[in-house]
Amino acid sequence: MTVTQSNPTPIVHGANDLAEPRWQQRKAAMTRENIMQAAIDCLVECGYAGLTTSEIVRRANISRGAMHHHFANRTELVAALIDFVQHRRLEFFLGEYLSSLRDAEPAEAIRLATELHWQSVLTPEYSAYLELAMAARTDADLAALLVPATKAFDKEWMDKMEEAFPQWDGRHEALHLASDFAAALHLGLLVNRPFLGNPSRRSAVRDKLITVIEQLYAEED
Repeated sequence: MTVTQSNPTPIVHGANDLAEPRWQQRKAAMTRENIMQAAIDCLVECGYAGLTTSEIVRRANISRGAMHHHFANRTELVAALIDFVQHRRLEFFLGEYLSSLRDAEPAEAIRLATELHWQSVLTPEYSAYLELAMAARTDADLAALLVPATKAFDKEWMDKMEEAFPQWDGRHEALHLASDFAAALHLGLLVNRPFLGNPSRRSAVRDKLITVIEQLYAEED
């Protein structure tokens, strides 16, 4: 007796089969960003001491299991949060600048970049970073995460600035000094805003910053 084997029916993957993994990836990414945003809000409103997984779970409106699926412990969460707040600010600054005036004249580009840098320090992400930076002064475990991450980010920031500002080509040291000066001055303005109640005083300081950066640019000609 001869047994004839029939060809197996081929498995046809439909569009839904291919879309499912992509949807799961998007869903996971959305949940992760939701957690990060909840953590930022928690930091800004409650400080580092109030940054607890239970509070983030409540604010993000997720289950504790979903939280642990993305971050096994608080240390993993904080490490991810440091990276998130730093790069979100960089994305804001570069995105706004490059979409506006990448090829502008130097004076116009300096004014725009200085204004956008100021706007970047007014973001919740920067406020969250400041909370972490202050807490790291007395928390060795946090400092062990924040210090190397911030040093690496500082190098990345300057590399991106050199790409974004072709007008400063050949002015490497001047660009670094301008960036450091803007960062220090804007941090001071941010911290002292409650005490510098007169907006004209703050505007005068920011206008002076633009003048100084323009001088740094001109000195390299």
